[in-house]
Amino acid sequence: MKKILLIGELNQTVSSVNKHLSTRFETQICLDKYELVKGMKKVFEPDMAVICLVGIGQLDNRILDYLVDEYAQMPVLLIGSAAECNHYQQYYEGAQFDCVIRPTTLSALLKKCLVMLSMADSGEVQEYEPKRPANSNGQERKHILAVDDNGMLLRNVKSLLENDYDVAVATSGMMAIQKAKKQRPDLILLDYEMPEWDGKRTFEEIRNDEELKDIPVVFLTAVAEKSHILAVLRMLPSGYLLKPIDSQRLTDTVEKVLTGML
Repeated sequence: MKKILLIGELNQTVSSVNKHLSTRFETQICLDKYELVKGMKKVFEPDMAVICLVGIGQLDNRILDYLVDEYAQMPVLLIGSAAECNHYQQYYEGAQFDCVIRPTTLSALLKKCLVMLSMADSGEVQEYEPKRPANSNGQERKHILAVDDNGMLLRNVKSLLENDYDVAVATSGMMAIQKAKKQRPDLILLDYEMPEWDGKRTFEEIRNDEELKDIPVVFLTAVAEKSHILAVLRMLPSGYLLKPIDSQRLTDTVEKVLTGML
């Protein structure tokens, strides 16, 4: 199996990219620190580097220079906005570097990696055209399971989403597992702070269950401290939302996860 070193900040985008690429490659996340990249490159020995510019601000050019000078035959892919990618345009003169401009799809990113690693021709991997979730147009509706011990929050989430999705609710982690087994959801919105089975325990139960392990999970959390958010992201969910939940952020996140948008 080919190896990809994913360089970037520990954020929701990197988590989504890592989860998607890991279906076809062995992946390793590395923070965008020059010394860390050098050390991880020698230990992990990747076949390709993917650099996610989202949230970095400005990438340390020593990382790019190191990849050019020491590993000129290894393909390097940058992910970012047009402005972010253009900032490093001097590195695109050779064939080693390429970029994926956001917004894009995770499937388009996977296709680009396969092509750069010569695992497929550019026309061999069909592009994924995401379909919008079912709504009043009569298309098939996606199923969402919202899990929280706060009944009022569950009602609010259900009211915000039920016009476009089928929404079931559960007030505990154990109830969530039972409901998910009866009707497999396309997405789980999971409260991180719950009594008995908290979000971490419930998430682990989901990932350890063969029937449920591939369901995307978005955490809901009321704690905005950086250390808490990092603890959530280290579990590699499909995303997280801070409480009180912003209605637009909720609908945007749900659509993004269900359609595979990056």
